[in-house]
Amino acid sequence: MCSNLFHIYRSVSGNEDYLCKVMVFVADRPGSLAALASIFASHNVNITSFHYNRSEHPNRVLVEGKSNDLQSLQNVCRELNEQGMLDEESHASALELGVLDTQNILKLKWHLQHRPGSLAAFAALLRNHGANVIYMAYNEAVSEVTATVSLATRSAREIDELLKDLNEHGYYYSLEYQGTEQEETENVIGLNLVERFFFRLKRLLGTEDIDRLKKVVESSQRMSEALARFNREAGKNLEAGKVFTNVLAFASTSLCRTGPGFSYRRLPALPLGSIVFHAFRLPTGGNIYMLQSDEEVVMVDGGYGVYYEDVKRMLRENGLDPARIRRIYLSHADADHAGLSGYFASEFGSRVFLHPDACGILENENRAWGSGSPLAGLNHYFTVLVNTFTKSAAPSAWEAYGTGDLGRLNGLRVIDTFTVGGQTFKVLESMGGHIPGQVFFIGVESGLIFTGDYLMLLVSLGPEEREFLNLPKFMMTSTNTNSLLFRQEMQALKEIVLGLDAELYERNRGAIVAPGHGDYYPARWLNR
Repeated sequence: MCSNLFHIYRSVSGNEDYLCKVMVFVADRPGSLAALASIFASHNVNITSFHYNRSEHPNRVLVEGKSNDLQSLQNVCRELNEQGMLDEESHASALELGVLDTQNILKLKWHLQHRPGSLAAFAALLRNHGANVIYMAYNEAVSEVTATVSLATRSAREIDELLKDLNEHGYYYSLEYQGTEQEETENVIGLNLVERFFFRLKRLLGTEDIDRLKKVVESSQRMSEALARFNREAGKNLEAGKVFTNVLAFASTSLCRTGPGFSYRRLPALPLGSIVFHAFRLPTGGNIYMLQSDEEVVMVDGGYGVYYEDVKRMLRENGLDPARIRRIYLSHADADHAGLSGYFASEFGSRVFLHPDACGILENENRAWGSGSPLAGLNHYFTVLVNTFTKSAAPSAWEAYGTGDLGRLNGLRVIDTFTVGGQTFKVLESMGGHIPGQVFFIGVESGLIFTGDYLMLLVSLGPEEREFLNLPKFMMTSTNTNSLLFRQEMQALKEIVLGLDAELYERNRGAIVAPGHGDYYPARWLNR
């Protein structure tokens, strides 16, 4: 034994044969397996078993070889060691997105001459065509003359050139498949975890925009790495596969609820003096609220952009004309609240209002931009993903709330006001516990308080909604940029709401909490 990965055994059958078993590590690129096989061939060692499956490990190869010369096997060990092939770290590589088109994949079985150098010659031919082996298996105990290989070429045309070359060199082979449909990628041996994720995304999103898909995959990979580090520091183990599974679950949940799959809940409309308050709960994402007056319809927050056509149909079904939505007030820049606004602005000219701090969030695709949060990286990766999956469209031009000091409510600053149907709404600035640029809207006359992702009525959320809302938490470890500050804001907001409710109670009325998710409810329920 010349390495703990290279073992030599002598035959017990009475002949002079020696057998070696070795675990080798090579780079995941064309030509690597040819270089490995050539080392055995140069020392006249016949390869009797060979196993490489890129799906299992991108660098690990299991090889067995036979020779009647002990020195030849020792020479193989020495050369493998010199090439760094017995050191896992020297060839360790991150999972890469190497296969982008299933039509470039080829799988075949070929007739292998059972003698030293046969495998090396075949692998060299593959290398000459730039083909990267993603799976190769041969075992003389199973069949002395048959080996199996799957490979990925640079183009579908290269497959034809390779097969032509195999014919010219006199190889006998049978095709398992030449190119494959995208739906069949689950059956392709040799695709790594990232590539399987890529093809699932491609099928799910229904796009051929490779650059866009690469961006999503890169964000998912970086998020996976960051989450793995976060869990290691907490003494936990997190598999990359679980991250990718949750990303796919998040992507598919909203995309599958559009068109025929779209459904919604309309909560009871409330006449509040000169306005009518309408509330709609979408399949996923935030609620949509409407304030209807004789002159116009004002939207407060909106769901994911992917629901735009469905939302227009929903509004018309309920007697609300989307073209009358002249203004949209957003509590914050998360996609589940702001994602629809750009579509309304583009089609109907609706004016969209956001906090000034939303500018950095939208431009940098990072919901934690400017917060100084140690989880800003995770928030960026998540923002890229959610914006892509839910087809978020912030308006190209939006109007900022004022930043003046119009008074304080329990420590929170009133920065602006707006009116609907003659009724006044105060714009109250948060301290940034959930996301920078968060605001709340307080209706002085109506008693409506729009709280965004604060003060939700959790019992109104079904199991599926809770599960979906937990996916962002998993991908960011927390949906809040500052959890301590968030809890302080929750308490301050609760006291503000109950104070307004007490004032209105003297006039036989009450405040109503309209959160970003779940049902609206009487403010006095906060005392439960």
